[in-house]
Amino acid sequence: MLLTAEPDPISCWRSDELGGPAAVTVEIDLSHLVDHAADLLASGRSYLDLAREDLPLGPATDAVAQMQHDVMHGQGIRIVRGFPVDDLAIAELIFWRVGLELGEPVSQSVMGDRLGHVIDMTDVDPNARAYRRSEELSPHTDPGDVLSFLCIRPASQGGANHFVSSMTIYETLRSEHPRLLERHVRGWRYHRFGEQPDTHEPITEYLVPTYSEVDGVLSNRYLRQYIEIAHAEDPEQCPLDDIDREALEMIDTLGRDPAMALTFTLQSGEAVFANNYTVMHSRDAFSDPPGAAKRLLLRLWLEAHQPRPVRPETFLYPGGAGIQALPGRQPSYATDVEII
Repeated sequence: MLLTAEPDPISCWRSDELGGPAAVTVEIDLSHLVDHAADLLASGRSYLDLAREDLPLGPATDAVAQMQHDVMHGQGIRIVRGFPVDDLAIAELIFWRVGLELGEPVSQSVMGDRLGHVIDMTDVDPNARAYRRSEELSPHTDPGDVLSFLCIRPASQGGANHFVSSMTIYETLRSEHPRLLERHVRGWRYHRFGEQPDTHEPITEYLVPTYSEVDGVLSNRYLRQYIEIAHAEDPEQCPLDDIDREALEMIDTLGRDPAMALTFTLQSGEAVFANNYTVMHSRDAFSDPPGAAKRLLLRLWLEAHQPRPVRPETFLYPGGAGIQALPGRQPSYATDVEII
């Protein structure tokens, strides 16, 4: 059964029609926040207890408000240049403050990290979750309404980002591959990567639809690796036939099509904000020479102030957006399934 909801036309874009990343890039000078942020830190404050009124955006207010509107109600993506990143603690505070304009930060793992550090940790944890690894990542979405990365240091080699309209992919599937779209509307059993509470099963008890609708609003949720792990561990309850595999492959193919996806490498002081329900993202593998400073991005998952209406099956973990903090646990899981 296919859906009746129509994607908002403004959310259906292609890179070749936009003209590339420049079309979604804005300059917002946030340097005037540095002194105030430093004073807050000196007084013992941290981003974790920061309220919006504690650090007024001043002359950046209107530009940030426009960015928020474009992410939530427009094309679903904005690259923002102008974050001061010379001091990591100040960068964290200012990034968090801008994020508060879009929503409330939620936990990104069982560690309870509401401001994640995207950095290769495989030297100390070979089973680390994807955001703590350096391999290529296929097109996917993250939990939460909005995803944001701020680049502190790019990689020495690789690490390009790819962002694609999942609404354009939907339209392509609907017009050219309706049989495959049916599988994505039906949904998939997802593995929870060992980050579920003990009261929940390691695999979702329900099918998570790649595309679903509520109140005429179309939304996307997709993370192939967790589908593959569920199948690998329980192929009887989580079967994947040839059409399923073709449906999964088609998302990867369309999501990395250079005519559809915006490709860019975030530089120091650049951030990207994206609507997780209308935009998917992926990443090239990256590397840094031994002894060099590691690639480091800051990451926020945000629950929007006015959340998008979505089906409850959209959420992989109990409690809605994000992943519940579970003291003593790590975002690490041993699997033979390739990180994709």
